[in-house]
Amino acid sequence: MQHKCVLIVDRDAETLAGLTFLLESMGYGVVATCDNREALEIAQRRLPDAALIDVGAPQLEGLSVAHALREIAGKRPLLLIALTGWGQPQYREMALEAGYDVHWVKPIGADQVNFLLSMTLV
Repeated sequence: MQHKCVLIVDRDAETLAGLTFLLESMGYGVVATCDNREALEIAQRRLPDAALIDVGAPQLEGLSVAHALREIAGKRPLLLIALTGWGQPQYREMALEAGYDVHWVKPIGADQVNFLLSMTLV
């Protein structure tokens, strides 16, 4: 059985390493980068099953990354999770309008990640 692939994009190296370790320990294949442009290049080569994107990441606005990933995915399923330090309702609305399925405020818990991915990546 092929591992489900999760793309992680976060500008903070410690967060990126921690999420990578967490998801790999849960049995997911992980591709991690701190660069949105690189994330889009990765997705063009192999579309992930899910992506956790730091909305505030540099190079491209994190919100525009959702739109670009949706274009790359076409009709193929892709779970997009916005990670942010912004918890106000308007930021949640902006993330959902941009194409994210879920808006999570950092820090996120292992149980939260495990539950969502195990329920959606079947």
